[in-house]
Amino acid sequence: MADMLKSMMAAIGLAEDDAALWGSPTELATKDELLAARDALKSYDDVLRTPQLNDWPVGDTKLTLKLESLQTTGSFKIRGMRYKLHVSDVERLRSAGVVTLSAGNAGKAVSYLAGKAGIDAKVFMPDTAPDDRKRLMEDLGASVAKVPGAELLDAVAECVATEKRILVHPFDDVDLIRGHASCGLEMLEDQPDVDVVAVCCGGGGLLAGVAAAYKLSGSKARVVGVEPEGAQSMAISVRTGRHAWCPDGGKTETIAHGLAPPFAGKATYNHVRAFCDDVVTVTDAEMREATRALFRAGVVAEVSGAAAVAAALAGKLGDVAGKKVACTVSGRNIDVGEYEEALSDRPMAH
Repeated sequence: MADMLKSMMAAIGLAEDDAALWGSPTELATKDELLAARDALKSYDDVLRTPQLNDWPVGDTKLTLKLESLQTTGSFKIRGMRYKLHVSDVERLRSAGVVTLSAGNAGKAVSYLAGKAGIDAKVFMPDTAPDDRKRLMEDLGASVAKVPGAELLDAVAECVATEKRILVHPFDDVDLIRGHASCGLEMLEDQPDVDVVAVCCGGGGLLAGVAAAYKLSGSKARVVGVEPEGAQSMAISVRTGRHAWCPDGGKTETIAHGLAPPFAGKATYNHVRAFCDDVVTVTDAEMREATRALFRAGVVAEVSGAAAVAAALAGKLGDVAGKKVACTVSGRNIDVGEYEEALSDRPMAH
C-alpha cells in the first residue's frame, strides 16, 4: 500500500504542478464561477437539464428526485467533465492523450467526450467492474485496461510517467466541482423552498458542487452527503478534519462500486467542509431497498445512484417530518445481472 500511495501521489502531483490545468486543491469555487460554468454548459447539447420530480411517492414517503440517471452517459459525471474540457487546452489534450481511473461513470463520460473531441483516451478500471462497462467505453473510442484494485493507482501513475498522458481526475478537480454545481443550481430553480438536500457521495465531486450551489446562492437548506458504510472516506475526512483514506490502506467493502474510491479528494473535502452540513452513511441493504423502492416508483437507478434516497428512507437525514426533502439519483449505469440482484433478495458481489 505504501508504494501504491506514493505512486498515486506522484501522478496527482504531476497534475497539481500544472496550475493551468488543475489549480490549487485549497481553492474554493465562487458563486460567479458556478454561474459561469452553468451558462457555459448550456451551450452544449450533450449536457441535459435533467427532470426533477417534486413530491414523488417513494416507499412510504414523498421525495423530490433529481434524475441525473437520465443524463447523457447515464450519470452526473458529464457535467464536470464537459466543463473541464471547455476550459482546457484541447489541442494539448489531443497531443498528449488523457488517462483516468474509474469503475464506470467517470470513465464513460471521459470516453464519450474524448471521442467527440478527437482525444485519445485510456481508462483503467478495477477488475471487479462488469465487462459491459468496459465494452461500452471501448465502443466510445477509449482503450480500457482492467487491473486488480490494489494495482489500479500504480497503473495510472505508470501510464502518466511513461506515456506522458494527462491525468483527468475522476473527481478531485475544482473545475469538475464547478461543472457539477449546475445540478444544484437547477434543483434550486425547480424547487427553491426545499428544506433538506441529500446527495450521493463517492469522491465527493457531486456533493461539493451541489453544496456550493445551495450555500453560495443563500439557500437555508440543509445539505447532507451520503456514503456507503463500507467506503466512508468523506465521512472520515469530516470527522478527522483532513481529507482521508478509507481504513486499512483504502480498503472498501460495498456493492456501490460507483461510490467506493479509496480516498476523499483534497478539493472535494475542502468544499464539503465549507458548504456541506453533514455526511451520513448507509448500508448495502439500505441501498438495495432504495433501488427497489425507486424501481417501484418507476425510476431505474444503479445502487450507487440510490444512496441519497436510501438515507431518506432509512431515517438518516435527521428530523424531516413535514419538511421537503430532495435527493439526487446520480446514475443508472448498471447491467442486467446487477439490477436483477439488486431487486432480489440474493446477495450482490462486492
